[in-house]
Amino acid sequence: MSRSGTTNAAVSGRRTCTACPLLCDDILPAAGRFANACDAGAASFAAAIAAAKDPAACTDGAAVAIPAAIDRAAAAIVGARRVLVTGLADATLEALTLACDLAEAVGAAVDVGDAETAQAAGPTVARVGGVTADWEELRDRADLVVFWFCNPHETHPRFVERFVAPRPADAAARRTIAVGPAPVLAPGPTHEHLALPAADAIDAARLLQALLAARNPHVHEALVGATCEAVRTAIEAAGCVAFVTRRGTDPVGLAAWSAASLVQAAAHARPAFEVPLGAGLDGPGANVAGAAAVCNWRYGADGAIATASRYRAEFLPGECDARRLVARGEVDCVVAVGRIAIGMEETLAARGPDLSLVRIGAGFPAGADAARPAVRLRCASPLVAPSGTMLRGDGRRVVLSADAGADGSMTAILAALLAGVRGRRATEGVP
Repeated sequence: MSRSGTTNAAVSGRRTCTACPLLCDDILPAAGRFANACDAGAASFAAAIAAAKDPAACTDGAAVAIPAAIDRAAAAIVGARRVLVTGLADATLEALTLACDLAEAVGAAVDVGDAETAQAAGPTVARVGGVTADWEELRDRADLVVFWFCNPHETHPRFVERFVAPRPADAAARRTIAVGPAPVLAPGPTHEHLALPAADAIDAARLLQALLAARNPHVHEALVGATCEAVRTAIEAAGCVAFVTRRGTDPVGLAAWSAASLVQAAAHARPAFEVPLGAGLDGPGANVAGAAAVCNWRYGADGAIATASRYRAEFLPGECDARRLVARGEVDCVVAVGRIAIGMEETLAARGPDLSLVRIGAGFPAGADAARPAVRLRCASPLVAPSGTMLRGDGRRVVLSADAGADGSMTAILAALLAGVRGRRATEGVP
């Protein structure tokens, strides 16, 4: 791991695991095994190897040559009344750029499928700001880590191993506190579990924020009050505090808002920051940070973009997120770049045959798409044939391979599809 802000696993035979946004870059493949990979990572490697044997392209369930499938996909996209480009969180930065080029060519809607763009209030950071840091900052500086109503073992299996278990750079002992239902770590002299039900997350954050700011808090249930007093005491004794949170799990976004506001209050008195982990294994893909970054650069928002345009993009959270557009029948063609969440798969299935679908990915769900016009273009998995770059969950750039446009990569397939769409529009005189 480089301390410079970029990591490159394409050295010394190492691989990067793209099962989740941790993007662990220390995987050592040998004799059919993948040393250092967690169970989820090992399963992802095995699935990617198995998927490499599937047909490279299919239309309506039948295997076809790749050029024919690309032509069919281009026809579906150009012939649609309104297109949605979604998925994206599994794509490399190079592929994401081309996916946005494709969306702009046909004025498509764009949504990554992240939970925060489905919230009516939109992403937390856009509403209240955020005091955040990368994961090495936690590892090297924080002498107190507060797991705030989250359990990294469930969503980011190696996070604690890689960034919490090592001693801080100054060799001081690190104390950890888990606030919420999950203990996270075994109890001991350096770890404490302050059990609270998930329903108390917002109240606890607001109360602790008031205590840190020396304001007179409202009366709260005794257990919540005692917990917040214990956390405040630990914070006031710490030199640097890291709050590990999980954003995007509440439909309105109040929990994320209250946590971000709490961290801001703590940061007024001492070095303190939030490490928002997101959905991890339960999320839409390993490069969700990269997808958000590219969409923000081009359209000014993480997703829920009504029309892909660099000049007149409209951000409509809770209205133009992917699931709502499909469920309301506002799109008749979906271009799924990479895997999509289970909930989105269910929404697609409910639409039936009036929705055409173009899938570009390293693997596809079994039995899906039988009831609708569908084109599947299989690309090489970054687990099997690394290509391009991604952003780790905290925004650090990870180089999978310098050969971003290798044959069979998602980038190469999207480039061919974009050329096909542009050529067909020119032939048909579409402006």
